[in-house]
Amino acid sequence: MASFLRRAAGGPILAVGRLLAVLGLLAQPALAAEAVFPAAGSVGLVPPPGMTPSKGFAGFEHRSGASILITEMPAEAYGQLVERFTPETLRATGFEARGSGTALGVAGGEGRVLRGSQAANGLTYAKWVAVVRGASGTGLITVQVPEAERGQMPNEAVEAALSTIAFRAPGSLADQIAALPFTVGDLAGFRPVRALMGNALMLTDGPKDIDPDGAQPLVVVAPSMGRAAVPEGQEGAFARKALATFREIKDVTVTDEDRATRDGAVVLRLRATGLDTRSGRPVAVAQVIRFDGSSYLRVLGLAPADRPEALARAERVAASVAPR
Repeated sequence: MASFLRRAAGGPILAVGRLLAVLGLLAQPALAAEAVFPAAGSVGLVPPPGMTPSKGFAGFEHRSGASILITEMPAEAYGQLVERFTPETLRATGFEARGSGTALGVAGGEGRVLRGSQAANGLTYAKWVAVVRGASGTGLITVQVPEAERGQMPNEAVEAALSTIAFRAPGSLADQIAALPFTVGDLAGFRPVRALMGNALMLTDGPKDIDPDGAQPLVVVAPSMGRAAVPEGQEGAFARKALATFREIKDVTVTDEDRATRDGAVVLRLRATGLDTRSGRPVAVAQVIRFDGSSYLRVLGLAPADRPEALARAERVAASVAPR
């Protein structure tokens, strides 16, 4: 999904629908039965010793800073991901792969895994990226282990966990929304489409759940993953960079910026214009980020240029979001 969801160490951000366009060991039955699944999720695995389910994202975390992030997508996403699942393509995200990847056996499905490293937030991580397909859909599993902590999370433990990837029937959309770490008090005329990565929510205004042409307004609510403190005074620069690196739009021009303080948190609002990367159509953009201590929550609204009223409604959504 996309830049929202693609930043793996301090937040990969990935979406679905039109956002999808940018992105051999067989699990033994006994192990698959013991797989741990994120709340309402359909992709799980047996985590390495010492790893526990994360409260901030769909996956697992360890006191050493190691993490396993599980991103779920529709079944049709698998072919698109495998097509781009090459060292050359992933290098653009900062991931340096070793080799061209290998097959990854999945009970009732298939997959591939790439191994390598990536630098992020001043640290170097050993990294595994696996794309898998099962009966209930597609999964993207990203494992990161700080190089300095490899003793606490050895390669063998990670490889063993990847060999236990399993699928189950997904929870209902209502169950997925109930498991999110926040509530939305005002949908402002939008309707929920799906939860992303177990901690984000996608909304739209229109009949299509998948809108590759970008004809419908879209809102994504996504908190940071784990601790992601932004230095005081750098919120504006962070917000502009986040918007500029969102690959579903290009030629972004910020037209308005507003900074406020609300309940001790810094709230940065941007309005912008740009072009849809795929269709070339003009789009209007609203982004609201609430910076609160070591975390932030980002709400991004996209609308066709002739639907500017949708941006004000996206900002109403942002104002109504509250942590659980």
